[in-house]
Amino acid sequence: MRRAEAGLTLIEMLVAVGTMGLVAVIVASLFAQGMHTYSAGQAAGLVIADVRFAVEQIATRLREARPDHVVVADAGRQITFQVWDRTLLPPGWRTLTYRLSGNDIRLNDQPMASYVQSLQFMLTDGGRAVTITVTTVSSVSGARPGTGLPFTFTTRAVLRN
Repeated sequence: MRRAEAGLTLIEMLVAVGTMGLVAVIVASLFAQGMHTYSAGQAAGLVIADVRFAVEQIATRLREARPDHVVVADAGRQITFQVWDRTLLPPGWRTLTYRLSGNDIRLNDQPMASYVQSLQFMLTDGGRAVTITVTTVSSVSGARPGTGLPFTFTTRAVLRN
């Protein structure tokens, strides 16, 4: 009787290498898809966080606004008011204007947040409060549908002074 030699035949080796290659391709495609999904969610999350921060800053400054000096213009897309600024020499009232320019919220022509579809200011309570409504764009480069966009923020700032 002849003894079989140890090792693999060429056919067995090709089947094993082909199977491992197929498994590697599947794992790599799942990993790539997961990374793409993560990036899409991350892009949408950054837009939402950026716009939320801008809305909070606007509301905070509005609470400090000089009484009877809050003016809503451009069909509610712009608001101008004055706040006391101790950093000025001598200290005094500083005029702030928030408006939507293209897809950017701007403070005195400096961009605060991007990817904004609409910005609306509405005076309420006889001019003692302002309702701010902001809606983000519906899509961002790198973000897939279903990642939370568009998102609408609404907040109300009551003037303290």
